[in-house]
Amino acid sequence: MLESFQIHNFRLFQHLEVKNLGRVNLIVGKNNSGKSTFLEALELYASNASATVMLELVESRQETWFSEAQPHSQNFISNPVRHLFFGHKLPTIGGDGISLGEISSNIKLRIGAAAYQNKNDDEGTIRKIRISDVEFDEDISNVEVFLVAKEGERTRRIFRLDRNIRDIRRSSRIFYERQESEFKYTWQIVSTANIPNRKLAALWDLTSLTDLESEVISALRLIDERVTGVAFVEDVSRGTASDNRVPLVKIKGIDEPLPLKSMGDGMTRLFHIIVALVNARNGLLLIDEFENGLHWSIQPKIWDIVFQLSERLNVQVFATTHSRDCIKGFYEAWNNYPTLGSFFRLDEKNESIKATEYTSESLSDSIDMDVEVR
Repeated sequence: MLESFQIHNFRLFQHLEVKNLGRVNLIVGKNNSGKSTFLEALELYASNASATVMLELVESRQETWFSEAQPHSQNFISNPVRHLFFGHKLPTIGGDGISLGEISSNIKLRIGAAAYQNKNDDEGTIRKIRISDVEFDEDISNVEVFLVAKEGERTRRIFRLDRNIRDIRRSSRIFYERQESEFKYTWQIVSTANIPNRKLAALWDLTSLTDLESEVISALRLIDERVTGVAFVEDVSRGTASDNRVPLVKIKGIDEPLPLKSMGDGMTRLFHIIVALVNARNGLLLIDEFENGLHWSIQPKIWDIVFQLSERLNVQVFATTHSRDCIKGFYEAWNNYPTLGSFFRLDEKNESIKATEYTSESLSDSIDMDVEVR
C-alpha cells in the first residue's frame, strides 16, 4: 500500500507531494486542479509505465488528434505522449522527465527521452547503444529516440517516439501480457462514464459464483432491497459485437429479469464501483467522481461498504468528488474506521498545484462550520 506519493513533471503537476495516504483516500478540488490527473499518475505508476496505459491516457483526452487541414509532423517531438509531461513538451534527451513514487523512497519511477545508435560490439553483433550528447535541434537522422522508464539502475525502452500511434498501439498490445507481470500493482478504474461494458462483463465473470458475489448483491440492496441476483446475457439484437452482453437484475416479485440500466443511474454506478472493488484485491481502485448518480442519502452506507471491503481485500482506494454530500458521507464512514481514511484538497498556489491534507478532526470542524473544502 502506498503511504505517500510524489509526482514530478506529470501533466499540470510540476511537483506535488501527498505525505499521508490511507486505505481509503478522497481527493477534492476545483475544476482543473488535478483530481483526475492524480488518478492518472497512480495508474501510470501502478502499470510501471506501460505503453498501453500511456496511449489510453492520451487517447482518453483526445490528445492524439490531428487534422488533414494542417501539416502533421512525424517528428518525435510531436508525439502525442508529450501531453503527459509538464508543459506539454517532451523533456530534453537525458533531461528531467516524469518522476513518480513514494516520498520516502530513493528509487522513483522516472520516464524520459533517450537516444540510441546501432553499433557493432566486439563480437560483431549490432546493439543499441545509448548516447547522451544529442540535442533536439541537431541532425539526428542516424539516431533513434525512445521513451524510456528508469528505476534504480534499470532502464527500459518503452517505444520509439518517431513511430505513429497505430504502430505503437499494435506493438504494445503484443507485449501487454509480458508487461502485466511487471506491474507494480493490479488496479481497476471506474471513470465518470463507468466501466466499458465488455470489461464489466469480464469482471462479473470473475465475481459470480464466488463468495464476493453476495457482497455485490448486498450493496445493490441499499438502493432496492428486492434485488436477488445479477447475470450477464448476450443481446442478440446487437449482432455479434464483442460488447453485446447486457447486465440483468433479478427483482423479487417480478418474474422476468430487468436490465440493470432500467433500475436507474444510481444502481448502475453502485454496481460498477463494487464490482471493480472486489476485483482489485491486493491492488488499487481508482474512482473518478464517486458520487455520480448516487443519492446523498445512501452515500454514507456505500462508503461504509468501501471501507469494509477495502480492508478485507487489501485494496487501496482513491476517489475524487465535487460533492459536499459525498464528503460528509466519507467522513461518517471514516469516523467508524479512524485509522483507514485520508482526505486532501488540491489547489493552485503560486502558479503550481499543492495538496492540503486534513485529519478527521480538521475535516469534522470544516464540515461543522460549513467551511468550503471542495
